[in-house]
Amino acid sequence: MTAEQIYSLGMAQIGLVFFLASFRIQLQAQHRQSLQLLQALFFFDSVSWVLYVWPEQAFVLALSSVASAINTWLVLAFAIRRAGLVVKWPLLIAGMLIHSAYYSYYTFLGWQSFAMHGQTIFTLLAIGPVCWLFWFKKQPRTFSDQLYVGAMLVWLIVCLSRTLLLLFAPELLLSSLLVSQVIWPGVMVAYGIFAITSYMEETELRLKGEALHDPLTGLLNRRGMLETIRTCLSYLQRKQHPAALLMIDLDYFKKINDSLGHDVGDLVLVEVAEVMALQLRESDVLARFGGEEFLLFLPQISEEQSKIVAERLLAAVSQLDLPVLKPSAQQLSISVGIAHFCNQYDFATQLKRADQALYKAKDLGRCRIEVAAD
Repeated sequence: MTAEQIYSLGMAQIGLVFFLASFRIQLQAQHRQSLQLLQALFFFDSVSWVLYVWPEQAFVLALSSVASAINTWLVLAFAIRRAGLVVKWPLLIAGMLIHSAYYSYYTFLGWQSFAMHGQTIFTLLAIGPVCWLFWFKKQPRTFSDQLYVGAMLVWLIVCLSRTLLLLFAPELLLSSLLVSQVIWPGVMVAYGIFAITSYMEETELRLKGEALHDPLTGLLNRRGMLETIRTCLSYLQRKQHPAALLMIDLDYFKKINDSLGHDVGDLVLVEVAEVMALQLRESDVLARFGGEEFLLFLPQISEEQSKIVAERLLAAVSQLDLPVLKPSAQQLSISVGIAHFCNQYDFATQLKRADQALYKAKDLGRCRIEVAAD
């Protein structure tokens, strides 16, 4: 067995390893099609290298070229799905067929220069958009996605350099082919690893988001609020700027749950969260504390201004007209307790003070605002 055959078998094994490893990834339904495309491109990549073990047989070499062309366009289909777009299969299959026919035909005839130039053109057409999709369209764009783009760019550079050398310095082409053989395993391993770790990073981001957000309203939870405002609190304390923490309770929410059911109660919470969010500045942070209670952090705001914000929230919730509440004629209202960050910037302390002010508002009849004493 020649060194070139051993090299081809080694590359085929790399593709096979990634093909098998991809089956260990567990994803949500919306990502399964992209994973299937990833598995398919690993499969065809591996097949193309296995067939390349017998380059002296023109027909087998042509089949290897077809598998290589299919792999190239599957990479584009994979990128389109990872960007959350719909794959236009008629166009993609047309590109795949033209690429396969051109590459396999000139490879079968042994016209390597034509085959190499065509391969570069088709690679630019397929892999160029991959870089653009992963960098500009995919959300969220993880660090692995950036490294994946780097691997794709190396792929393009290798193909372009071979074509340019063939045109302008053919005497250096053999050296270039040897260098690309050294580089290519790294490219294949890189795009395989980073394609898989991108899924893992996305899952990590999703789990972190779920840990910091309330699943019903989409607002931050208490932990999420604390992580979000930690840096802001440090800045406010350093500059001795004011801030306010509002604890908000939806009045008589238990009656809604008991009389209309928890589904209606959940809908009410979502609507109340949305209408309150519309009254706030971009810098304000609204969170769901639990049950029917919400937390609102207002940076760089005076005591009088925080009262104005609270009054605006009271009015917005009171004016909220929900058809689901018509059977019970329940009028929505909120009670608000306010604590100010003046000399004390400890979140737990201000949370306790806002909670005490809220209970005072509820004891005094609800649908009102109370400010914690200094």
